[in-house]
Amino acid sequence: MSILVFAGTSEGRALAQFLSGRGLAATVCVATEYGELTMPPLPGITVHCGRMQQTEMCDAMRAHILVIDATHPYADAVTRNIRSACERTGTEYLRLVRPRIASDQPVVTVPDTAAAAAFLSGVTGSVLLTTGSKELEAFTAVERYAERLWPRVLPTASVLQKCEALGYPGAHIIAMQGPFSYEMNLALLHQTHAKYLVTKDTGAAGGFAEKLRAAADTGTTVVLISRPTEESGLTLTELCTLLEERFALSACEDRTVNMRFPLFVSLAGRKCMIFGAGRIAARRAAVLREAGASVTVIAPEARGVTPDLVRGYEPDDLVGTFLVVAATDDRAVNARIAADCEHAQILCSVADCAEESTFYFPALCQAGSLTAGVVSDGSNHAATAKAAARIREILQQEGGVSHESH
Repeated sequence: MSILVFAGTSEGRALAQFLSGRGLAATVCVATEYGELTMPPLPGITVHCGRMQQTEMCDAMRAHILVIDATHPYADAVTRNIRSACERTGTEYLRLVRPRIASDQPVVTVPDTAAAAAFLSGVTGSVLLTTGSKELEAFTAVERYAERLWPRVLPTASVLQKCEALGYPGAHIIAMQGPFSYEMNLALLHQTHAKYLVTKDTGAAGGFAEKLRAAADTGTTVVLISRPTEESGLTLTELCTLLEERFALSACEDRTVNMRFPLFVSLAGRKCMIFGAGRIAARRAAVLREAGASVTVIAPEARGVTPDLVRGYEPDDLVGTFLVVAATDDRAVNARIAADCEHAQILCSVADCAEESTFYFPALCQAGSLTAGVVSDGSNHAATAKAAARIREILQQEGGVSHESH
């Protein structure tokens, strides 16, 4: 029993982690080497790198019972090919959709890239392009594009070569990996003196809301390229729930996949970052500080704990960090922190999504020189708490001092 996933998005990566964690085998298809690099090695997951024609898709589908299309919402040609291949082979098709973000903010809406370029040719001022590298050629139709446009693209050699070949000057190329925080968008809009921001509705996972907010606060006009089609499908949460019900995945079928290895390390003097200031962030900051870690709490406001820095998350916060706790009240921000940590190979605990975590906070019991930690595979938190309580009782009976933390 194997599932074929067409990925290339953060949701596709999260879905692969979910399938691996539940013991389901899957082939995950990504179009580019960059997509392959961002896919972590996972038990039961085979990664296929390279663009597929429809005949190749059909051949791949014959070895799988189900196809999940987790491609980008603007990759409509790829989605059409996947749907057609599923019809030809009689393979079940499920679409993972990235919900739109509703906003009352006024924007200039255009149907496609060519229309965006035509609009920009009729106005003056600098432009921050946040639509990636695929359509950069279309924007060369903008009058004085080399002077006015600032493309934000992935930092890969092939993309930079493409920018150079199209005549974009090096001083205008912003080569960075996203998604980007509100603060980063704000800084780039100020740096480029942009009057216009060109974007797509990439949803929460693509950092769309952060772009809109930064544009509003700088008085920048948003030029929004509409999604090519109105799609129906399932969100990541809905899709995972469906798969759990269909394949009876209430617990992991392969214990080696979800078993959490109890690694104990010294945190003395190590830099640890907490993002968020609620109850969970406060509790985990206290645990890390008690273990001797150098803890910095970052959040826009004080709640359960007073932040050391009052602002939002920025990717540079991760430099030199040993481990991270993502415990904000914003799902998209937590997901972005997890993805950035994964790319930087930094341990990260995500408060609202165990699948995105690379380490797990235990129920911690201490007495004298002894430390015990209890975690489950994520399926039974009540059993974890019960077992930890019994261990604390034993430690107290032995005359030790027990500390309770989670």
